[in-house]
Amino acid sequence: MGVLIDYFRAPDGETAFRLLDQGDGIPHGPATAGAGVDALDAKGIDPYVVLGQLIGLILAVPWSTDLIETVAVWPPEETKPGSVEEMNGLPEESPWHTGPWLEELGDRIRDALADVDDHALPSIADEWARIEEFDGHMDATLALDIIESFVALARRARRADDRLYCWICL
Repeated sequence: MGVLIDYFRAPDGETAFRLLDQGDGIPHGPATAGAGVDALDAKGIDPYVVLGQLIGLILAVPWSTDLIETVAVWPPEETKPGSVEEMNGLPEESPWHTGPWLEELGDRIRDALADVDDHALPSIADEWARIEEFDGHMDATLALDIIESFVALARRARRADDRLYCWICL
């Protein structure tokens, strides 16, 4: 089973959720939401580790688990379990276990992507392509294409005063 991951822009969490809700109260991915969603299909590029390492390279800081800050839009943040024990106590069908998940990325991430020097992108792509998570299956040319797509999305988001969102589904 693969993990589907899409990134997109919206003015706020409520709008992001509405863009993906097809009337059943569940945020379906931008690819299934139809036209009008400025999105990037980024299968395999999770926000915390893989995108986090890209952001670390852009900001010239070491990657760490707290580099990427997000706020849960779905399931709602206020329903988030406060501990591992609480998470383990949730029913198997809880959306915290099954997804989908919709996360709002912090503006620091959007701005890091939007502000990156275009001339630095090839060297960043070369380094990013070699991270352990790609397991040797990413070349610098493809990495550069992906990074350029992220940068373009972030720049459009900032121009529109939008935020970036990540939708994840198993």
